[in-house]
Amino acid sequence: MNQFFYFPRLRQALLNDVLNVAKPAVIATLAQMGITVLVYWNSFGTPYSDQEIQLAQRLFGIYLLVAGLALTSQTFNDMHHPLERYRYLLLPISNFERYLGRYLLTGPLFVLYAMVAFTVMDWAGNSLVAAIKDTSGPLFDPFSKITWWTICVYLGLHAVMFTGAICFRSYALIKTVLSTMLVCAGVPASVYPAMRLFYFGSFSWNRLEATKDLRVMLEPAFTARWMNETVIVLFIAWILYIAYRCLKEHEVQE
Repeated sequence: MNQFFYFPRLRQALLNDVLNVAKPAVIATLAQMGITVLVYWNSFGTPYSDQEIQLAQRLFGIYLLVAGLALTSQTFNDMHHPLERYRYLLLPISNFERYLGRYLLTGPLFVLYAMVAFTVMDWAGNSLVAAIKDTSGPLFDPFSKITWWTICVYLGLHAVMFTGAICFRSYALIKTVLSTMLVCAGVPASVYPAMRLFYFGSFSWNRLEATKDLRVMLEPAFTARWMNETVIVLFIAWILYIAYRCLKEHEVQE
């Protein structure tokens, strides 16, 4: 493309992607609403308590993570499809616009949709149970600390799944989950031998744990919350950059 970024093209591409997922999204939302009503029906047998307040947050987290990550894993299916990939490559948009549009759709815009949809589900479930069983509770709070913590977790996992959707040609959800588990298992498996190597005098040959205190110079700095949050944000940004590079490489190969 002659232009790296042109907002009208991005808007049109985003609209096309929204139309492609609109019908499955409506069906999934209606199914989740039915599940929410059933769960509330079975849970609100006694006067509302703190346990039911947490129930709404747990349901929101489950819906957001399961539906959001499943949607993200399918977002580049047309790029890998043997027939649809030609239409994908011939769309008159730049590589960055395609990337940004699908990231916004499955990331921030999906979070906004999930918050609004679950607020309606929660209201419908509470209203129905209140009308029949005469018991209900406060409505779902989309701005609570737990809600925002759940959203942050989703956006972090979403970056990983978004990368997997680009890199894997089939079964992106399963392959991404397995790859992430292997990486998470490999980090401590590699860190422990490194610790024993660099702090050789602090370990004994016949014991797994350290026999002396380990003096880690960076430890005071990383105890600060802002430092940890900065590292996490930079790590997620790095993963998204890798995803963009993989997308460019894939289109060059095609």
